[in-house]
Amino acid sequence: MKKILTLFFPLLGMLSCAEEYDFQPYEPEKTVVSELTLLEYDFLADGEKALADFSGMDNTGRWHCESRGLAFDGTSDAALYLDMARRITFEERVTRVRLSLFSDTRFGMHWLGRDGKGGSLFTVDAAEGTLNIHRFGNEEEVEASVYFTVENGHVYVLEAVKSFRSNTFTITDETTGETASVSVSSETGSTSGGNTVEQNEFKGGRQNNVFGLRRLSGKSPFIKSVEIAATVAPEPLMYIAGDSVTEGDFVSETARFGHVMASWLNGRVVYSGQSGSTIDGLMDRLSNELPVIRPKFVMLTTGTDGGNTRDKLVALVDLVRSYGAVPILNRIPLKDDGSSAEVNEVIASVCEEKGVASCRFDLATASGDDSSSQDRELFTEDLIHPNEDGHYAMAKRLFDIPGILLYAK
Repeated sequence: MKKILTLFFPLLGMLSCAEEYDFQPYEPEKTVVSELTLLEYDFLADGEKALADFSGMDNTGRWHCESRGLAFDGTSDAALYLDMARRITFEERVTRVRLSLFSDTRFGMHWLGRDGKGGSLFTVDAAEGTLNIHRFGNEEEVEASVYFTVENGHVYVLEAVKSFRSNTFTITDETTGETASVSVSSETGSTSGGNTVEQNEFKGGRQNNVFGLRRLSGKSPFIKSVEIAATVAPEPLMYIAGDSVTEGDFVSETARFGHVMASWLNGRVVYSGQSGSTIDGLMDRLSNELPVIRPKFVMLTTGTDGGNTRDKLVALVDLVRSYGAVPILNRIPLKDDGSSAEVNEVIASVCEEKGVASCRFDLATASGDDSSSQDRELFTEDLIHPNEDGHYAMAKRLFDIPGILLYAK
């Protein structure tokens, strides 16, 4: 007990003398989830001006604005897109489209990957009278469906809600108030030992980031407005972004390192993980997401899929700081083939040069005292993605961040 007191009182003295700092305990705001608008277009009010805001858009269907809204004027019935250029990967988000539908209209909303594949597709088929969520990776198949009668010419609101790997698609008739919803969730189950999750089915899809619209067939809808919002609490304590390690491939939602970290902190955490993402895509997403949520800390894990350079990492740190946030640039988990060593050396040099904290995921996933050798017991069979034990070991490196104990429970 005497030793504890001897260490404790000098610490208090140091804090009291540091008048330039305010060492107040972190008092989180009430946990109130709100919608923070990321994109909003009113085609009835803005017309061609709104359409012009889609810089670099992929307008394969020749969409245009007229008095009744955004419409398609092509002749082919083959999945004619309007893809928005901005990348968004919040795993808690909602997309709304307000539009007129007709008795033979088949219309879709989608979230695609950067290569245009592997997306989530939500469709309303007025001819068949169905509302559908399609199978991830195979858009020709419907994963879940519900019947709903579309009244010719009525105005509807379509709402697609994504929450991690669960998806809900809702339609509401503004005239009658009639509504219907369909939902899907990924099926996961632990293998022996409980450290790996079977991941054969993603149901409605992963955290893909390219939003778009499709006229599939029939009379073109008239789109009145489009809105994309993040369903998060404003100004969270930490924003965690990265690739499949952050998204949590092969582990349950609550086993991810970010989720475990959040359980130890008196603050809210927002996730933006996307499998296959590299630093280029990460910077694109940060530019769209950070200005909206204004987090205190931004935790970044990138490089497992390649793409890192010293200059890009410096630019990434500078981007985070430009929004008034504290960057955390993590080392990546060790790879069995040793290729992570060079990646981590570059990350370490940038952290030292820029004065950036880093969670040592390399040490967390190392075998014993050998910091260069992967502990295979902490990884799934591919020896790339950490299992639940690996994520927990990584989560404990949260305390590599100076000052983070001020926010801990």
